[in-house]
Amino acid sequence: MSENTQTLQLPFSPAREAPDRVVVSDAFELLRSLAPASVDLVVTDPPYESLQIHRARGTTTRLTTNWFVTVPNERLPELLREVARVLRDDRHFYLFCDEVTADVIKQQQGVGAARTPNGARRCACGLTFWKEILWAKTTLDGSRIRGGTGYHYRAASERILFFEKGKRALNDLGVPDVLMAARAGVPGPAVKPASLVRTLIAQSSAPGELVIDPFCGSGVVGVEARALERRFLLGDIDLAYLDPALAALAPEGAVVARAAQVIAEAREPPQLESLAEGTAPPDELDAARACGWLQEDGPSESLENLLELRPKEREPAVRRFLRTEPPRPREPDLLRAWRAWALNGRRI
Repeated sequence: MSENTQTLQLPFSPAREAPDRVVVSDAFELLRSLAPASVDLVVTDPPYESLQIHRARGTTTRLTTNWFVTVPNERLPELLREVARVLRDDRHFYLFCDEVTADVIKQQQGVGAARTPNGARRCACGLTFWKEILWAKTTLDGSRIRGGTGYHYRAASERILFFEKGKRALNDLGVPDVLMAARAGVPGPAVKPASLVRTLIAQSSAPGELVIDPFCGSGVVGVEARALERRFLLGDIDLAYLDPALAALAPEGAVVARAAQVIAEAREPPQLESLAEGTAPPDELDAARACGWLQEDGPSESLENLLELRPKEREPAVRRFLRTEPPRPREPDLLRAWRAWALNGRRI
């Protein structure tokens, strides 16, 4: 994961009048920067490790491509500890994941059959685990459940783990634990439906309270928090898919809202070794020079850093580089095609 936190000013003010913010930051560093008991609600969708299972099996086109580097399972306890630390008393936490990661988290947190008198289960991090909420993925018109991914009983749902710190009643006790919504249809990895996120925020916060998402992606949590008159803090190492409505809040110089562009073509870059060795075709070498991978005397530091990565880490790093490096004037058409590949997430 990126260590770029230069645009993040620490610590984040816990004051009630703190403005809405979008920052470029590693999620763990962002959480560590926050004061204890300074947040009213956390809603987030980390890139969990079990996504690698789907990539390896090729069970879904969307996940056979390395959009991002995943968070290893061994760091999940740290994530929950930090969330528990920054939450105020009597507040909620929602974590999107699949059934594999849900099982991992329950095992790590010692969540078993034993329940408290109110039916909840205590976690090692200090939070209370209530239940798994299901997001049932529907067709666009909402009339039926849409076929999902996998081989055995295709997965047409996603888990949302519901945690609590202290005790806080939901704003509407009539909402069921199966929430139906169509996929977002917005460019970017694993974007969550606005209606689904809106329900979670409306259920577990009040106007003026602070909602955060340290793995913000498209920023849907911020969009819906703003619509419901909540304050928000969003962070991610890559803001290329940030909703255009939030672009003005991004740090100066960050590349944002690229997903809103309509791009007609996409092309995967060549093997980086061929660029470093100068054996790639002239148009590819020109594109590599234009994006800063090649200098007059050979590979640049950025290209050398990419070449040092393991294969499974290299593709998401290349994509992130092409998404987040600012476009240059009069870029070669081929470089624009590489940027399109980095944005659309598909192998060409």
